[in-house]
Amino acid sequence: MKKWFIFIASLLLLSACSQPPHFDSPIYSGEALTIGIVGEPPNVREKNISFIPLSMEDVLKKNFQNVDAVLIHKRYLKEAAKPPYADIYLQSPVPFVFIESEKVYLAFVDRELSDEKAHQMKSGDYFIGFYKDTYFGVGLYNHIKNEKTIQDGYSRLFALLERVKHMGKIIIQ
Repeated sequence: MKKWFIFIASLLLLSACSQPPHFDSPIYSGEALTIGIVGEPPNVREKNISFIPLSMEDVLKKNFQNVDAVLIHKRYLKEAAKPPYADIYLQSPVPFVFIESEKVYLAFVDRELSDEKAHQMKSGDYFIGFYKDTYFGVGLYNHIKNEKTIQDGYSRLFALLERVKHMGKIIIQ
């Protein structure tokens, strides 16, 4: 009987640990946004978001006038941290968002700071961004990285980008 009790208690404990915590994850339902993306477009829940493929060369040539923001995927972050891009981010009319950066935002906006010398990010933000002298970050729920928390992060990022579009500055809610 004691073995059965231990077995059932173990199963309950394991099943409780394997379930992701429930959290409220509203889908962004605001205004339609057009977002430039360097890399693969993400799998998002929203139907009112359109992604325009961009290259790092497009960023260098400032070919991103018709977008509400530019996202740069993790795979391109080393290139994105090179000195010629810093002034582009600093002077950009739209926010730049770096996906899954392990480095602080200064790696991208400081011409003198190389990617190798930049500090590791400690905030755990999944998205870090920069717009008009303001850094911002959006993390994942409880720092859990799975499809649901990543999609939730995108929804919150889209809401932030919509506020930027209308107010011209970063407002975190």
